[in-house]
Amino acid sequence: MTEITEDTPEQNLNDAAVETTEAAPPPVSEAPMYDDMNTPVIALVGFVSAAVTFICIIALQAAYLQFEKQQYEQKVFNVKLEVEDSIVSAQKAKLNDGYSWVNKETKTIGMPIEQAMKVVADKYESN
Repeated sequence: MTEITEDTPEQNLNDAAVETTEAAPPPVSEAPMYDDMNTPVIALVGFVSAAVTFICIIALQAAYLQFEKQQYEQKVFNVKLEVEDSIVSAQKAKLNDGYSWVNKETKTIGMPIEQAMKVVADKYESN
């Protein structure tokens, strides 16, 4: 036969305390029990990094375009055209060296440009 006894509330608390002390501890996991990441700092660092990267890209683009413009001017506009300059100076010397025959058959003569301009101005001024 089994004996039925009425448990008192104090006895139930003691039994619960005994059960918890006798139970095995919960397994220890490697994962942290709380969120240890500082999200605002991570967001700030990400934003600042993105801004610095954008500024660097813009600065490098501006420097590249300035360098490209400088190289273009140096290669296209500031080129010393020695052959062309020598041809032009030879033509100017030929035009300004004095009177010469251009074609004897048609009796065409060459004269310096300044002298030719004076002759033409005097001719039309007298009319």
